[in-house]
Amino acid sequence: MSSASDTAEPVLGGKAEALLKLEKAGFLIPASRFSPVDIPAAVSELGFPLVVRSSATVEDGRSSSFAGQFESFLNLNSLEEVREAVEKCHESVLAPSVVEYCKKNGVDPGDVQMGVILQRMIRPELAGVAFTINPVTGKDEVVIEAVEGLADALLAGRQEALPGTHPLVQKYRPEIEKVARRVQLHFGEPQDLEFAIEGGELHLLQARPITRIGFAPGVGEWTNADFRDGGVSSAVCTPLMWSLYDWIWEDAIKGWLRDMKLLKGDFLAGQMFFGRPYWNLGAVKNCFAKIPGFVEREFDTDLSVEIQYEGTGLHTPVNFWTILKAIPTGLAIPKFFRKQEAFNEKFLAGGFDDLVRKYEDIPEDVDAAFKTLVEEDYKLFETNYFRTIFAASVAKLDFNDAFPETDYTALVAALPEMTHLAPTRALRAMAKSGETDIAPLLREFRHHSRRELDIRVPRWEDDRGFVAELLEQYRKGTVESDPRPAYEKARAAAVAAVPEKKRKSFHKKLDKLRRFVWLREEMRDLSSKMYYHIRRYVVEIAKRRGLGDDIFFMTWQEIIADDRTGIENGRETCERFRNFAAPNEIGSRFTFAPASHSDGELKGIGASQGRTEGTARVARTVEEAARVEKGAILVCPFTDPGWTPVLDRVSGVVTETGGLLSHAAVICREYGIPAVLGVPGATSRIPDGQKVVVDGGTGRVELVGEEKK
Repeated sequence: MSSASDTAEPVLGGKAEALLKLEKAGFLIPASRFSPVDIPAAVSELGFPLVVRSSATVEDGRSSSFAGQFESFLNLNSLEEVREAVEKCHESVLAPSVVEYCKKNGVDPGDVQMGVILQRMIRPELAGVAFTINPVTGKDEVVIEAVEGLADALLAGRQEALPGTHPLVQKYRPEIEKVARRVQLHFGEPQDLEFAIEGGELHLLQARPITRIGFAPGVGEWTNADFRDGGVSSAVCTPLMWSLYDWIWEDAIKGWLRDMKLLKGDFLAGQMFFGRPYWNLGAVKNCFAKIPGFVEREFDTDLSVEIQYEGTGLHTPVNFWTILKAIPTGLAIPKFFRKQEAFNEKFLAGGFDDLVRKYEDIPEDVDAAFKTLVEEDYKLFETNYFRTIFAASVAKLDFNDAFPETDYTALVAALPEMTHLAPTRALRAMAKSGETDIAPLLREFRHHSRRELDIRVPRWEDDRGFVAELLEQYRKGTVESDPRPAYEKARAAAVAAVPEKKRKSFHKKLDKLRRFVWLREEMRDLSSKMYYHIRRYVVEIAKRRGLGDDIFFMTWQEIIADDRTGIENGRETCERFRNFAAPNEIGSRFTFAPASHSDGELKGIGASQGRTEGTARVARTVEEAARVEKGAILVCPFTDPGWTPVLDRVSGVVTETGGLLSHAAVICREYGIPAVLGVPGATSRIPDGQKVVVDGGTGRVELVGEEKK
């Protein structure tokens, strides 16, 4: 058995910590002692021959592995050899190669501390490494590289791995794959394992997150842009939630492109990778490339898609022939706007209430009602919600192309009163009046949730404690600001700068843009109500069938068919990737490698005007954000509608994802608070308690003075 050191705070390091966790979880590791102070006692307990392995504090992490930077010493047969190996491990932190690696990965060499592992020497039949994800193609498969005997020459690149047809590899492949998948399931992210098989038993020598993944050329190009900003890709997505989303997305995006005369054929619109949904970036770009003046770099920048190519990328020239070919699209746009606005106005005027009224009381035949709810009414409404999103995007492009010099963020602030902000207004009123009964609040806003695009999460009517905590925080005050004066000033300035002959067009295009941004937010609130009803029916079906939360790991089609065969696989996929910081883009032009953002300026998209200074409060969940003090700068991965009441109490917002049309951008503009979105690594680069300046105009965040302890 292994044991930790007797010292109060032994330096374990990444390798040792991972092995201890694996041993505790029931995996087999060689008999070991970690960072022992009494080396002779450890040697006496373990016996010879021994191995001394390095275990630095920076080693085997998510952002950098330090693979090959530190040595292991094998076949040690005396106390003197062990002591010398331990000393060499400690000295290795000062090696020039380690210092250089630290600099390249944004690690302070002075922060590196070394622990050591004393381990019984394994005499393996087969040893090597296993990757739970193919690091070259990105495919979800176990890749094994192994040799007979010790694998140190293989790991050093001096020996070729055995072919997959070798008898030993074939003999042990099932066990290696099984253990590898169990290890990934345990840690919740793809793993790079070192193993050794002795006496038919597989021992784990190392486990670390895979830090670099490439993708095969044939995979295409995929992104989670707009899906990740508080949406279905911001965390692992259950089969039920993706089946609902995919049911709409598959038809909505392609139907809209066909209406816009940009698509004649077909393509797969959405797909799951690493337990998260992505949409077909390459296929959509090919459609947009038919528009004269299309520039790939501008398209990617607008969506916050990572750019890993030089120049402008794909570019469609503006000439007689490209304009001629685009005439059908030009004629389709006004028709699309008129049709979508008419649908939205009808639904906002009562059409939606008429649609869902029949679902208020759950009938005896809940299965048939659920089928109708999803296949007919959800499909009709949610498809048009997506089309409204597309309309807002087209209106933004149309306005910015015509008037590129105007201040977009100031001109789309101060929209008409939004339903999304009704809970905020109610909480403000209750806090000011001293009202404590939240029952009316729970009834009126029952469809809201901490996380509205995760159907597993209870809605407000079943989450009384969270709403009560929100009200308590509101009693401590809010940061109220009126965005209308700034908007009116910006509009007047923009009009004055536009030539008189273009002013009519300016007003028309801006009003259309503001209209569709507002409509998108209103439809988003109705979408939350639709998911509220779907969740009610799902929970009721689960109750009647005795499914519990297994139902969330079925697709909606499987629920209707009562097909439970995919539950175990669906749950396992979510668990295997639950802690994985998945790549935002997938394709042969993209290489996933968690980057260090310790150097360079903090810059993102200026999404809401203004400049403010305050104390940064890092919150990775809405629960943490709800406890942030009044006037702080909220630094978070993203926000979604469930965060809306929280934003009313902060003086600025910094997020890691999001664009100009994101929900966070719209709400921050309505609250009149500066916001910088899409700052890479913001939650790790900005220390909690740090004084910062947020400039929503330039998109920059500045650290001020020393970190506050």
